Amino acid sequence: MTSGTHAKTKSIVITVVLMVVGGLAPAIVMGVLGWKSAVSVAMLGGLVTFLACTMGRGAQTGLIIAVPFSLMTALAVWSAPYALAAAVVLAVAAFLRGYGAKAGLHNALLGTVIALGFNVADPPNFDAAVPSAVLAGVVILVTTLWVSVVVFLARRWVHPPTLAPMGTPEALWFGSILAIMVGIATWCVVHFDLGHSGGWIILTIVVVYQPTLGAGFKKAGARALGTVVGFLIAIIVGVFVSSGPVLYLVGTVFMIAALVVMIQGRPYWWFAAFLTPAIVLYESAGSTVSKVAAERLEATLVGVAGTLLVMLILL
Repeated sequence: MTSGTHAKTKSIVITVVLMVVGGLAPAIVMGVLGWKSAVSVAMLGGLVTFLACTMGRGAQTGLIIAVPFSLMTALAVWSAPYALAAAVVLAVAAFLRGYGAKAGLHNALLGTVIALGFNVADPPNFDAAVPSAVLAGVVILVTTLWVSVVVFLARRWVHPPTLAPMGTPEALWFGSILAIMVGIATWCVVHFDLGHSGGWIILTIVVVYQPTLGAGFKKAGARALGTVVGFLIAIIVGVFVSSGPVLYLVGTVFMIAALVVMIQGRPYWWFAAFLTPAIVLYESAGSTVSKVAAERLEATLVGVAGTLLVMLILL
């Protein structure tokens, strides 16, 4: 094994370990303690913060988003029953993510809007005297701070990318268009009660729409291709394991594979092809793989089609 290959392998292993210790540990602990309602919130928050740190400016990015992300999560859960309020909350979050391009942080902040979208589409319900919105915000705050501390302690092994800041007019335009699309999509998701599938529509819009239209069209094609390939992989896995806890283990393998592909800088459709079966298998533990995969594919293609339509109009 050459020194370059050894260094890359070591980097991948360290990143996976940090993802588990930082991004997934809070969700695992809450699951062990029996606080099941908090597991999905903590998992989303942990993974989003970990990606924000590794794709942004390290632990500094985690600390910067900790309070705003927590407040926006609380507002998202509170507004979930109200279409207009939810649309406004998500539109504001989408604009802030887009405006983050001014500092080159638009990729790092991508996951925050996605997490908020799922919390609106399928809000957590805590069986407690304290409102669910407040508890969700607290879970995100604790999780975000935990991940930031882990990344800070492991800073010698974390190597954030070189960021490419964008001009103020371009960042404002990018954030404004993204806010409009996400706001309209969120209103539809809540008004028509699309549930978890609605979260995938929001996710696809946030992922596909890029600061430049050329990059956006390329991302749309890659997203669609990767989702279809991932859908086929999930169906094949479902033939052998249709439901049950084993799907969590298989899903985790695909999730790690998706992370490795991202770290190695492989084409985006590779990442989508591994991420799709990971999420489908996670969600299928209480359902069936074929049903969840079909819903996932449909929602993604709807999101891609809507985003492409907007970009064609902008042309």
